[in-house]
Amino acid sequence: MHVIVLVKQVPDVSNIPEDAWDREKGTLRRALLDSVLNPLDLHALSFAKMLTAGDPDAKTIYLTMGPPQAKDVLIDCLSRAPGEAVLLTDRAMGGADTPATAYALAQGVRRIERELLGGSREYLIVTGMQSVDGDTAQVPPQLAEDLDIDQIAYVQGVAFTPALTFRRIGATGIEDVIPATFPTLITVTACTDTLYSSFHATRASRKATIHTWNAADVAAAPTRIGIKGSRTTVYRIFSPSEDRAKTCEMITDPAQLMTKVKAKYRLATGGPAVHEEGAYALEGREAMYHGPFWVLAESEGDGVKTVSLEILGKTRELAQFLGEKVGVLLPAVSVSDELAADLIAHGADTVYAIEDPRLAEFNALRWKAAISALVLEHRPQVMLFGATPLGRELAPRIAYASDSGLTADCTKLEIGDFKANTAILKQTRPALGGNIMATIMTKDSPTQMATVRPGVFKIPPPDPTRKGEVVRIKPNLPDMPVSTVIPVESFTSKVSIRDAKILVSGGHGIRNRVDFDALLRPLADGLTALLGDDAKVAASRHAVEDGFTTHDYQVGQTGQTVAPRLYVAIGISGAVQHISGMQMSDTVIAINKDPRARIFNYADFGIVGDLETVVPALTRAAQEAAR
Repeated sequence: MHVIVLVKQVPDVSNIPEDAWDREKGTLRRALLDSVLNPLDLHALSFAKMLTAGDPDAKTIYLTMGPPQAKDVLIDCLSRAPGEAVLLTDRAMGGADTPATAYALAQGVRRIERELLGGSREYLIVTGMQSVDGDTAQVPPQLAEDLDIDQIAYVQGVAFTPALTFRRIGATGIEDVIPATFPTLITVTACTDTLYSSFHATRASRKATIHTWNAADVAAAPTRIGIKGSRTTVYRIFSPSEDRAKTCEMITDPAQLMTKVKAKYRLATGGPAVHEEGAYALEGREAMYHGPFWVLAESEGDGVKTVSLEILGKTRELAQFLGEKVGVLLPAVSVSDELAADLIAHGADTVYAIEDPRLAEFNALRWKAAISALVLEHRPQVMLFGATPLGRELAPRIAYASDSGLTADCTKLEIGDFKANTAILKQTRPALGGNIMATIMTKDSPTQMATVRPGVFKIPPPDPTRKGEVVRIKPNLPDMPVSTVIPVESFTSKVSIRDAKILVSGGHGIRNRVDFDALLRPLADGLTALLGDDAKVAASRHAVEDGFTTHDYQVGQTGQTVAPRLYVAIGISGAVQHISGMQMSDTVIAINKDPRARIFNYADFGIVGDLETVVPALTRAAQEAAR
């Protein structure tokens, strides 16, 4: 089995020098940052080596797009695992958003298939879950959409017998997936064996074959690449507000820390961060966009996920500024009258019940076909998705199939103006690992699309007197081979940490499951007694993979997004994926034996020391302060 590995050169967000910030303009001078191989793509390299091991005929081909200096990351890849490499570089490709990037890469893949793989379709495309500079996770599914192939996202492992099987984080739990066809695109969240380069491998990599192709070489249409082919544009980049760009106060006395935490906790607003926007009025002007506002709802048990109701409430607020209707799309085997009535009570004017037995389980290709057909028919001006594993996998394909712009992982939405653009959807999201915020708007697209981070908006109280329409749709789903999905572990009815006001979270720095329970749970009990709110235990991805606890306790990009009033990070290094899931916490305490751990950059208070000593001392201090 051949493997094409997608990699990217990114700024080193783990080391941002102070002079890289332009504090007056609120921007980041990216030229002052070092460039490195996207850290999450290291998982893809290791995974690719596992896939090709033992097959002397299997080829590994690295593919990247960027300026000429991006050749360095290809050399880095080749020094870790031998193969061939392709660099797509052309000034015309510069400034591309995710669909323009996906299109150019797809053209590169087609040429690789024709020329470097001899026309063989027996290959996999493997890449990291996302890049740490954009954090969108949109390019892989949009690349798959352009190539009209399946994607298996959030893969954690692989088995080769009795059939090639990938273990992944699915929409409702851990599952094993057997691909139905090849090629298939794989995004990797973790791999146990990190590949390192040696002196001899590095020297050999500089003699390896690196093909350099421009836009014409891959027959890329000029109107579909670079700025011309982009459907979104960033019109504002700014540093986080001072309360988010934290300066960590290092403390050595546990009793002093508990006193400070208690005082600050009483002043905290509590609950998820909520962005309330002022009213918007057209005042006789013509809006840039017309049509309804839509929300994709995700089923959960007999209802829908909390994030769907959060987004629905915000959508109702935005739509009423422009006098537009709100529609909710719900794919399912069937939608009950009671569930439809509940969605109407929460703000929907129309519930589109997309009903088909083949929609019982999530499949990106089938769901995309059903939903994009409705988008193309009705052309809503706004469509919002939850930034859940399902939403982050599905929304990019729907946006690409409907020629729409898409912004990922938004934490703020507002209707506003920008230059000649009237009543546009301003979409603000964190980027560069949360080091900057970017406000993005859609351009040259009939529909403005975004995924929204869970826990950002409050659910408004339902109004049972509201009236609405239920439209039942039988989708025209094409016949297609689909991957075999075997459930392994369900997340349904598992514990929810997302709404917790206090979280005590453990990471890889805790050595074993016994210590995880012995250290975290007493501290959680002590904080419950001290602060008066129930404290829950949580974990990083590494802690879950180490077997300390189960996935339903995981905080991060492939776990849950949380926004507690107090977040205690114990033995957590501060990887980008984890930070993205907890950076909206009101107060953060970091405890780590490494004084240079990245988590301290996001903490209000920090303690450096051995966890076995520091955490019990904090527990005693909390218990004494609670008396």
